[in-house]
Amino acid sequence: GGIAEERSKPQHQRSCCHTETSLAIITNDIMVDEQNTGSTLNVNNINGDDEETTRRKQTEHQLQSIQDEIRGTQSLTSELLPLSCLTASYNEGMGEEKTAQPTTSLMFRGESQQLESKYRFFRKVRGDGNCYYRAFLYAVCESVLLLLDSSPSGGGEEETKNKDEVCEGVEELNRLIELAKNSIDLVAQRGYDRSTIEMFHEELVDLFTSLSPPSSSDSSPPQLNQSTLHSTLNEENAMSDYCTWYLRLLTACHLKSDPDRFIYFLDVDDGQYPGGMDIPTFCSREVEPMGRECGMVQVLALAEVMGVRVVIEYMDGRGGSGGGLVCHEFGKEDAKMTIFLLYRPGHYDILYK
Repeated sequence: GGIAEERSKPQHQRSCCHTETSLAIITNDIMVDEQNTGSTLNVNNINGDDEETTRRKQTEHQLQSIQDEIRGTQSLTSELLPLSCLTASYNEGMGEEKTAQPTTSLMFRGESQQLESKYRFFRKVRGDGNCYYRAFLYAVCESVLLLLDSSPSGGGEEETKNKDEVCEGVEELNRLIELAKNSIDLVAQRGYDRSTIEMFHEELVDLFTSLSPPSSSDSSPPQLNQSTLHSTLNEENAMSDYCTWYLRLLTACHLKSDPDRFIYFLDVDDGQYPGGMDIPTFCSREVEPMGRECGMVQVLALAEVMGVRVVIEYMDGRGGSGGGLVCHEFGKEDAKMTIFLLYRPGHYDILYK
């Protein structure tokens, strides 16, 4: 579970699903950290008179086309799907797996069959570079609702167990609400302007608060249920995006809180950053901007700062020949909440037992 063990874990790969979201312009503009490299696009400087501007416009047009295609074909999070659908997609070469080579498809199919022995369902998350943070957010909220479900399926010991789970759910939700409320102080201490991040902070607080059982007060917000949670977190350019970006800030703040610990585990050995980089630079380039994919150090940091245990099944084509799936766990072992995610190269989805 410690970070020392994670140096040997498979490194994440960048995938073709990477693209910037519309929130990227907002979040890049409000960065005030002194480590920010100033790479934000200044649209006011575009006049279309030179070659560089032409290339920039072409790139923007391509990114917008990719973004539009993704939005048109993928919801932010899908409905609950039987895990057999994933296996079938490799069997038939359909959907997102249709471009896989035959040998690769065979290996992934073998791993998918292994997954079926441990899990029953999965939920697809949009492949826009924000999939880990979005999957984390959705899975945490859904786990709280499941714990708060007070409908007993039987009597006696089963009913007692159910009541205990409800109490545990209430305690966990209260912890998350307080953590979210107090987090803005942590973020402000790390160099971000409080006034410009308040709306993102409030979205996360409101989301967690809306999971609470309804009180007798008329002014209290209605409790979200499974259906309304799904619709709320599937609205474009709304709560899901704002909360996702705020989770990125919390991840960055946790990394910055212990740079000597995390610096050795940055995945920057691809030659893009000669001589390496420090933690603030890594955060400004790889963590804070929307659309930047999530590596292991971000996975660990978010699990720790949120107090959630994250179990990730790695489906990367290496376990389909009989070697078995690789599974890693992040966060404290005594965490009250555990979520389960599926990793395929460059992408995360949510798993259910």
